[in-house]
Order: sequence, then structure tokens, then C-alpha cells
Amino acid sequence: MADFDSVRETPNMAVWPVSCSLPTGITPGDWANSNFSSSCLLQTVSDLKSLKQVHAQILKSPDAQAQENESKLISLYSLFNQMDYAELCFERIRVKNCFSWNMMIRGFSTHGFHEKALEFYSDMLNSHTVPDRFTFPFVFKACSSVGAWHEAQEAHGRVIRTGLASDIYIATSLVDLYAKLGKVDQARRLFDGIPLKNVVTWNAMVAGYAFNELDYEAVKIFQQMVEFGPEPNSSTLVSILPAVARLGALAQGKFIHEWLVRRGIVLNVSVYNSLITMYGKCGELENARKLFEEMPDKSDVSWTAIISAYARNGIICEALKLFHEMQILGVKAATSTVASILPAFAGLVDLNQGMKIHGYSIRNGCASDLVVATALVDMYAKCGCLEEAKQVFEGMPERNVISYNAMITAYGLHGFGKKALELFLIMNELGIKPNGSTFVSVITACSHAGLVAEGLKCFKLMSQEFGIVPEIKHFACVVDMFGRAGHLEEAYQFIKQMPAEPDAVIWGALLAGCRIHNNTELGEKAAEQIFKLKPEEPGYYVLLANMYAARGRWDDEQKVREIMREKHLKKEAGCSWLEHDGTVHSFTAGDFRHPEWEAIYKKIEEIGSRLKEEGYVPNTNFVLHEIDGEMKTERLAMHSERIALAFGLVKAKEGVPIRITKNLRVCGDCHTVFKLVSRIYGRHILLRDSNRFHRFENGLCSCKDYW
Repeated sequence: MADFDSVRETPNMAVWPVSCSLPTGITPGDWANSNFSSSCLLQTVSDLKSLKQVHAQILKSPDAQAQENESKLISLYSLFNQMDYAELCFERIRVKNCFSWNMMIRGFSTHGFHEKALEFYSDMLNSHTVPDRFTFPFVFKACSSVGAWHEAQEAHGRVIRTGLASDIYIATSLVDLYAKLGKVDQARRLFDGIPLKNVVTWNAMVAGYAFNELDYEAVKIFQQMVEFGPEPNSSTLVSILPAVARLGALAQGKFIHEWLVRRGIVLNVSVYNSLITMYGKCGELENARKLFEEMPDKSDVSWTAIISAYARNGIICEALKLFHEMQILGVKAATSTVASILPAFAGLVDLNQGMKIHGYSIRNGCASDLVVATALVDMYAKCGCLEEAKQVFEGMPERNVISYNAMITAYGLHGFGKKALELFLIMNELGIKPNGSTFVSVITACSHAGLVAEGLKCFKLMSQEFGIVPEIKHFACVVDMFGRAGHLEEAYQFIKQMPAEPDAVIWGALLAGCRIHNNTELGEKAAEQIFKLKPEEPGYYVLLANMYAARGRWDDEQKVREIMREKHLKKEAGCSWLEHDGTVHSFTAGDFRHPEWEAIYKKIEEIGSRLKEEGYVPNTNFVLHEIDGEMKTERLAMHSERIALAFGLVKAKEGVPIRITKNLRVCGDCHTVFKLVSRIYGRHILLRDSNRFHRFENGLCSCKDYW
């Protein structure tokens, strides 16, 4: 049989090779029988190959250009996502009616060619063909998919003028349209105005709230649906469960699951996946795993859901085990699987595993995928490998605002504020519009680099140039920036002039700045506000106590500690981690339980001797306890990062960077020691504390002593 693709090069489609074979099951006698029409022949089509065969025969028949045949051909080609052939058939119709236009609009819209669907809708209007109730739902779908607000308004107006607004099918499509365009209030007004709502209508409103992450509203309307509306179906559940997951509303999620069981509803794959994701995000791994194991058929999305659940909850070994099991079973990891597991390795201790996943993504051809590549940038940056993050970023075939945000954040984490600003400017020059997260990244980068004027300028650009309304997180970044730089009065005045009520995070940023620069008076004001808002948060009490201790106000320090004891609040213990030969070793201050403690302690003593030779004098101001000087020196030597450093010097081969992660801010004395050790031992040391990265080399730190 001749290749049907040649029809696209044939000006007259009726000219068709005589050698074309008949479809399977149709004999020449059937075709010769006048009673066996083209319409009957089209009913035999079961796949694209048989459709092409039938079409070839129809082109040789007397009724080759019958409108009925062309319409059926359009419908069938659309069914098989062959819209180029459908369009050729459409062009052959001499008199195009509403039905034929609708089939083309529906076909393009269904298969994701939304701009083409809107183009055909415009041509339909220009041909003076009046749209009907079957036209608009697919026009609305196309409008919502490409954000065509003007076209959506025009189509809605036409619906009203033609008296179709009360049609349930169209009204539901309008609810969905406005919700997906972010006009949720208008969607709700339309929803409330529909007198008889079916399950699809309710689903549109539930999905609309969930799509816009108005999760409380989504849960509320779902509850109303259960109480007053039709019984929810699988589409309802697939929409509501992500909202429940984002809220962390485990009780609500369990209620939905139990409701399904009571109703005896058989779960499809999508509902299973949504339940697994919900339980994973709520930390209920046992329920998530149970559902995963009982699934009769697992898709790649199912594997992604359970792997992400373990990775998100820090159970990396199980996440990796499942990832390998998936590969053994021959299930190819989707890009979403790779992207979801990479953040679990976004720390110094998990660099090797992250690199293995990168290798897997290269071998399976998904390393250049936008989502995976962005996750790789983030992973390498948070593992201290800024150059590798930059290489992945520069090698991306395309970039969006999220990938730019990841690289700007990377520069900020590593103290390269000016590079972060340069990339921000490049992003704007390329026409990539920043979002709220972009400004968090840029201002934070300025904060870590002491670029106060530049950070303040970026903050003002948000609303003045880009029309982005600052949120609490943006105000917190500015306060943090002022605080780190010692501009404490400016920070305080900035808080007082905020249009929104400052929360504990805002006051906490000011308190942290006061602790760094020993401004006790202003720190007390900040603490007073914090304890009204977050009276049970131990970290803020510790900051205040340490501020008193640094000023030698031991009675006040003890009062704060007493309040913590009364409230049963415990400070977070300092802890440092270091990976060696696939095992993560953790250390806490003064912890002697490590199996290789003797070698570690011997190295600590050696480091102390060599530091003395270099003229190092311990800065005991960083020991915030009322004890004698010698004991303070011993306390400093047993900080968790110093123990991890000693272990790294014992184990890490020459030329291999020593990578350490700490959960708290590194103290000034340890920072000095790390600089000296990097020069004395000729080692490259990376320390990631709670704020940022410190790269120690040749006696210097990348932070330039500003952190």
C-alpha cells in the first residue's frame, strides 16, 4: 500500500494510488457492492492504519467528497491525534457547517493545540457560522490553557448574547475557565448562580480552588459537596487530595480515605497516587506504603509518589532502595521521579548519591529536562558544588523563571551577591519575568554579601516595575539584610512602617541582628513582640539568653533559661555531619561516643598544638556560660564542627575537600580555626551552616568574614 503521507503533497486529494489495499476483513466484492457504502466502511476503522486504508478507498469512490464522509474522517483523524490530516479533510468540505467547525476546534483543543483551536474559532466567526453549545466548552478550554483573557471575555459575552449561559455544560466550562485564569471569585459567582449542579460542576469548583492553592476553600467546598451535592467521583478526589496534602490536614485526608472505603468505591490509579502523596506529605509513611503495596497496577507516577514520600521525610535509604527496585522491575523513572528524589540529596552529606542520580538521568536522556536540570542545579548548589551547578545551568537548552531562581539562590548561598544580581539583570534582559520567589533569592543574596543598597533597590523594584505586592517573606529578607549589616535602627523603622502586621519571623530577624551586633535594648523590644506571637518557640529564647550572656548579664540570662525550663522548652543541640565511604557520621558538642574517638581526639590535640604555633588565641566570648577561662577553651575545642573537622582530617585523602554540614550558625572562634586549619594543613574545607556556605582555602573564607 502506498504511504498515506503522500496525500499532503497531492494538490487534488481525489488522485490516489490505485494499488492501495482494502482494510482487513473487507473483500473486493464488498466494495463492489453498491449497498456497501463509504459510511459503512468507516465503521470498520479500529486504528490509524485501517483509517488510512479506508480513506484511500473513499478517495477513489463516487462519493469521495460527500460531506458526511469528510466529517467522519475529521472525527476519526482527530481521535487518533492526526490533526494535520483532519485539517486537510476539513479544507475539502465545500459548505462548512457548525458541526465541522466544532470538530476541528474540539480536536485541536483536546490534543493541546490551543492556539490553533482559537484560530479556528476566529475563522468560524469570520465565516458567519453561529457557534452552538458544543463550540464554547472547547474554546474556553483553549483560552484557559494559553491564558487568553481577552478571547475568554469575548466568548463569554457571545454565550450570554446567544442565550446559552444557562446551559449546564457551558456554565461548568465557564467556572473552570475563570478558575484556571486565576479569577476565582468570578468562578465562584458563576458556580453559585447555577441552579442544578451536577458532579462535573462541583468538581470544577473544587479543582478551581485547589488549582489556585486556596486549599482551605477547596476543603470547605468539598465538605459542602459531600453534604449537599452529588456523590464525589475519582476526579473530585484527585483534585481535593493535593489540597489536603498541602495543608498537612491528615485528619481530613483520613476522613476522605475512610469515606471511600465505606462507600466501597474501587480506587483507580490516579486516586491511589493522590492518597499516597497525601499520606507522604503528612508524614504517614506506613499508610502510604500500605496503599502502594496493595495497588494492582503501579504506574511511574505511583513509584514517584512513594519515593518522594520517603525522600521528603528524610528516609533516604528507603527512597534509594525503592528507586533501584523500580529500575530492576524495568519501570523507567519519569522525569518527575528523578526531580522529586534529587532534593533529598541537597546537602553536603549526600553529594555522592546525588551524583549517581545525575548519572542515571544522563543515561536515560532526562538530564536536559527543564525540571530535572533545575533540580540538579539546586542539588549541586546545596552540596557546595557551585561550579557544577553553574555548568548544569549553562548547559540547559531552555530556562524558565524557576531555573533562574535556583541559580540566583545558589550564588546567594555561596556569598556571591554581585553574581546573583548580574544574573537577575540578564534574566530581565531576556524577558523572563521574575516572580515573588526571585526577589526572595535576590534580596537574600544581597543580605549575605552585605549589599544593602542593592537589596533595597531590588525590593522597591518589585512593586514599582513588576507589580508584585511584597509579602511577609520579602519584608523579612529586608529586615535580615539590615540586621546583618548592623543597620538595626533602619531595620526597626522599616518594621514600624510595614503595611502588614509583622509576624514572629520579622521580629526574629531583628533579634538575630541585635544578637550579632550586641544591641541589647533593641533586642529586648524585638523579643517582647516575639513572645506575644510565638511564646513556645525555643530558638528565640536562646537568642535572647545568648545576647545577655555576651554582655555578661548572667542574671538575665538565667531568668530566660528558667522560663524555658518552666515551659519545657529545649534548645536545639548543635550537630555536625560528615560523609565518608557512603556512611554519614554525626557529631555533637563534647560527644565521645564515636567508635574512632581516640583517633579523633588525638587529631584535636594535634590541631590545638599547631594552632598555638601559629599564634592562635581562643576567643572565649563565644562560650556563653559563666565558667573559667580554661574550661571555656576546652568547650570551644569540642564544638561539633571542630570534632567533624578532626575526623575529616583523619579520613579524607589529600586533595579531597572536607565537607561538613552544621545545623546552627558557626561561631566566630570556630570560623577562625577553620581558616587557619585550611592553611596549616593545605586543605579545602566546605562548611555549610544554617545560614550559608563557607569555603575555607589558604587561610581565607569565601564569606570574607561576613555571615
